[in-house]
Amino acid sequence: MKLDSVHYCEDKGMPSEWRVDGCQLGNVNLIVGKNASGKSKILRAINLLSNLLSGDQNLKSDRIFKEWTLTFNSHSPDDKQVYVLIVDNGTVVEEKLTIGSKIYLNRNKSGEGKIWANKLNVDIDFQTPIDEIAALKRRDSIQHPFFENLYIWASTLRYYQFGTELGRSVFALVKSRKKESLRKKIDFKDTEQVIGIFKLGEEELGTPFIEAIKSDMLSVGYAITEVGTKTPSIFLEDETDQFIDRKPECLYVKESDLRQKTEQYSMSQGMFRALSLIIQVNYSLLSGKSSCILIDDIGEGLDFERSSSMIKLLIDKAKTGLVQLIMTSNDRFIMNGVPLEFWSVIERKTGLAKLHNINNSKQIFDDFKFTGLNNFDFFASQFYVEGFQNEESINQ
Repeated sequence: MKLDSVHYCEDKGMPSEWRVDGCQLGNVNLIVGKNASGKSKILRAINLLSNLLSGDQNLKSDRIFKEWTLTFNSHSPDDKQVYVLIVDNGTVVEEKLTIGSKIYLNRNKSGEGKIWANKLNVDIDFQTPIDEIAALKRRDSIQHPFFENLYIWASTLRYYQFGTELGRSVFALVKSRKKESLRKKIDFKDTEQVIGIFKLGEEELGTPFIEAIKSDMLSVGYAITEVGTKTPSIFLEDETDQFIDRKPECLYVKESDLRQKTEQYSMSQGMFRALSLIIQVNYSLLSGKSSCILIDDIGEGLDFERSSSMIKLLIDKAKTGLVQLIMTSNDRFIMNGVPLEFWSVIERKTGLAKLHNINNSKQIFDDFKFTGLNNFDFFASQFYVEGFQNEESINQ
């Protein structure tokens, strides 16, 4: 199921109101904008809804008014899905799911509503607690199977903040190598659990998983001949006895031009971020569990060549149709390396992040091809707002 558009609003009707307009998405997306324009906020809003729909987060921890409208599969009228969720003060104000032209779920702020029952072939009355998401709590493969695709999308969505450590300073205590035991202990949405995800991939997927990591690292500019886990060298052998049947483990790589192994805490930030992301994305892809990948500040900490290679690698993976990729950046080198057809540029206004992309501003995007300028100039000159009407900015 592919996410085609997002409408989001918070603090509606208040001085702090903020909303997103024009967020239309393809298989590959790069959201660009100035600092504090809302790039990260958009990804966080999508991620929050996915956590609510997958049960990884509840409403009680959030008291702010929020409103989402997500549209999926809009290319197919019969399969088009529109999910609406409005919450305020930790409770649901409205929730609605429409597939094609039929409403399958419609509930109000009291928790009462109508839901379609497949076996009965009729809408039935229901009531759910006001602080619970009906699309999650009413999942039923017999009577309400239409919630399943929404749940799968939410539970397989992954959100990576590339500017963070992505698990570099975290070791793992591994008691068992059995797949079932490893899987139970891993929170796949916690990007710091990369060691556990690597070990599970090693057990479940074997050599193809390891070879994919090595190949992808090489394409980004890191030639490695080995990748694995080991007891960190900073722990002396007798010190590991205190862990009884569990010993700390870390990731390591063996670079082709070095004799010794490089453990994760000795890697550069850029190298480890690339390794962590590549491990986690490859596990998702090879295990068939990925639908949507969000990456904030893609390329942060990498040099120009490596950040460009990382972008190309991710775009190639997304072009297979196995994953939808939504990235953010305000780095000129990354912007110049990503075709404009994948761009959404944020025009920041008071309380509004208005996105311009090839879907809603096609003429402007097409006209820019005749300027002879590079992609970053499209952003810097604000051509995306006024096109050739803004000749003064273009000439500058």
